[in-house]
Amino acid sequence: MKQFLTISILLFSLVGCSHNDDPYEDPIAERSVLVYVSGENNLTLFATDDINEMKKGSRSLNDRQNLIVYVDQADTIPPFFARIKDGQYVDSVSVKESITADPAVLEEALRYMRTNYPAKSYGLLLWGHASGWLIHKDSVDYAKSRAYGGDTGNGSSGGAGKYWMNIPSMARAVANGMGGTPLKFVMGDCCSFGCVEVAYELRKVTEYMIGSPAEVPDEGAPFDLIIPKLFSQSEDFYKGVIDQYYNFYLDAFNNQPNHYWNITRGDLQGYSVPLVAVRSSELENLATATDELLSTIYDRLTPTGDMDYSDRIFYAMNGSHKYSYDMLNVLKKNTQTAAFNTWETAFWKAIAYRKTSNRWLSAYRALGNDMLSFDAPESDCGVLSMFFPMNVYQSTSPNWNLSIHKLQWNNVIQWQQYDW
Repeated sequence: MKQFLTISILLFSLVGCSHNDDPYEDPIAERSVLVYVSGENNLTLFATDDINEMKKGSRSLNDRQNLIVYVDQADTIPPFFARIKDGQYVDSVSVKESITADPAVLEEALRYMRTNYPAKSYGLLLWGHASGWLIHKDSVDYAKSRAYGGDTGNGSSGGAGKYWMNIPSMARAVANGMGGTPLKFVMGDCCSFGCVEVAYELRKVTEYMIGSPAEVPDEGAPFDLIIPKLFSQSEDFYKGVIDQYYNFYLDAFNNQPNHYWNITRGDLQGYSVPLVAVRSSELENLATATDELLSTIYDRLTPTGDMDYSDRIFYAMNGSHKYSYDMLNVLKKNTQTAAFNTWETAFWKAIAYRKTSNRWLSAYRALGNDMLSFDAPESDCGVLSMFFPMNVYQSTSPNWNLSIHKLQWNNVIQWQQYDW
């Protein structure tokens, strides 16, 4: 790994510049947003399409709204920074090849944005592969389980990549890169980002976390539509972001049933991508409330307990393992009404906004089959997932029941007290 550390240190030594003749000079913009594109994997061609959408969306921005991209694609040019303004790149800067899954690279990318495009508020959009909180070790070493990134490490587009960034590392990178200034939002345009463990880990570095607990289509967000919403100065800007994203795929699933389907053509008509915006300021209260609620069903949660996950919504699979269960959906079924109602008050305070969908596009046929029976009413879907230890996870590599101990969420929940 020494070679990667060396590359990381040298990353921001400039190897080529193409500056606009009229550089941006306003010292304080309204908002600067960094789109961090981890495209050195099998998503690389979608990155090209999405960047073109960003260029289109940038035409709606004013001079005090900075859309910045850090792009690392496979089989193409070296990584580069650029501002996208009026439909084109300006102030483009090429940098040394590196691994986007390295937290040091993300840290420096944020520092680059903050230094070169100072603003009253900042946002970060993570583009690439992801799988929620799953963690291997606190480094960019090869990871069998994975969190965010998916960098091949060799400049190729073969597969989903083998280098991944753990969420605790991401949180530290954001804190360092932003110099302690919280972001307005962190949005994951990637699979399984909308889980409570991720949101809690990021709670001190961002006001809002936006994402889906489920898989998202390879095409990702409709950037031409959501870019203007990411710069909205409205307090509930996240509603516009989620509505545009959700409605785009609602229309796509309805109108292109032969392109978007799981088991049989047309089975996604009327559905979309479940999406959530989480309010960071309420997450510590939610953690405490969750700990208190779980304590009322202690015996059910132990390895010999009878926790009931049947017909409950789960948003993801890893191999043959189901995980990423809708926390509200599971807890409502397994707890007493009075205790649940107390917890639910804290839950809804943490959920700034969400759009539900009992089906979504999935790469897993088994999940596609299962979701045909998902029929929970909207009121029973929180669209925020949570990990519940199970005996079946003892065979995962690494053991998820033990890996969860590394997340700050577990500092409150303490799955160890249930013998996990």
